[in-house]
Amino acid sequence: MVYRGACVRRVGSVALLGVLLLGSRARAADVSSAEAGKMYYRQYCATCHGPNGKGDGPLAAALKSKSTDLTQLAKQNGGKFPYMDVLDYIDGAKPIASHGSKEMPAWGETFQSDSAGDPMQQAMVRGRLMLLTDYIRSIQEK
Repeated sequence: MVYRGACVRRVGSVALLGVLLLGSRARAADVSSAEAGKMYYRQYCATCHGPNGKGDGPLAAALKSKSTDLTQLAKQNGGKFPYMDVLDYIDGAKPIASHGSKEMPAWGETFQSDSAGDPMQQAMVRGRLMLLTDYIRSIQEK
């Protein structure tokens, strides 16, 4: 568990690196990391998980299994947000059937982490994943 704690402490600096490296929609000067995470959430997650993370997105009714209420993750984990687990689910390292397979995640190429050999691509992907995970952590209910 010490390893996970160390990883979580590095989240802020790595997430900022991700924002700086992203050249897509957001430039670091224009968008804070919290806003970037929210933007990614709205673009990739809100359709199923809902605009507020409650699992009530417009496609939730069409899913075979109920969409997860992302605001309850910390509560379901003894009050501690399971940062690395959430990051792994989004990344595809821990597969969830509704997110697609590791080979073809529901988000398409944006979150594929198979950019072996290109450290810049890996850093950009990891930065996006961390921004998204940080946003999900920020919407946890007490």
